[in-house]
Amino acid sequence: MIEYLPIPEATVGATLPKLLQKGFFVKFTNEWPDTLPYVKGKFFRIARVNEVNQDLPYILPSNDFRDVDFSNQVGGVNLYPENTKTLYEVALGFKPGNYQVQFYIPAGEFVNRLEQAGMVPDVTVVARKYLGAFKPADSPYEDKRILLYFVKDLEPTILRVFVDTGQGPVVVPNIAFEKCVLGVTVNKCYLEEMKTPTQEQLARAKEILYYTQLRW
Repeated sequence: MIEYLPIPEATVGATLPKLLQKGFFVKFTNEWPDTLPYVKGKFFRIARVNEVNQDLPYILPSNDFRDVDFSNQVGGVNLYPENTKTLYEVALGFKPGNYQVQFYIPAGEFVNRLEQAGMVPDVTVVARKYLGAFKPADSPYEDKRILLYFVKDLEPTILRVFVDTGQGPVVVPNIAFEKCVLGVTVNKCYLEEMKTPTQEQLARAKEILYYTQLRW
């Protein structure tokens, strides 16, 4: 559901990551829950795609954060599909700045953590505020390397945008603010189910993991 592309494989041409295209195949694992039966364990061919770009800008004071809900819930930014036959492949990149992001899905549940008890991201604790975090250099705005996969009614995916202490323009006395710009490309993929794919098609398919498979 969340994928990070290493630098050597990050782009096609100059800027865009390797997004799904018409005629590509995707396979959802059996770990997807029974509450999402339209994708659980199923195989699809992508019938058509449409890329939609959007920027999400936030101005935050230093040593503060904002939670950005990517879902269509009240208060969310509405980057989830509403059609059960649509997959949103979202490429995420960041404009330069003194900030970082951490991922939660659902709210309060960390995507990245370590096995030792208590080793979870926490922007209020110095020893753990960088744990599992992505900085703008990890996924630049013009070279988006973070891919997220959303289907209808998936649990909300939360990005915690945290502005670190340190450099930043002062617009209020003694308070530094940072402009955090999240650039997204929503690759809308219309899915056609294939009930009996060939072995060759299975081998070529992109596997879409459920978020619980990322938190092992």
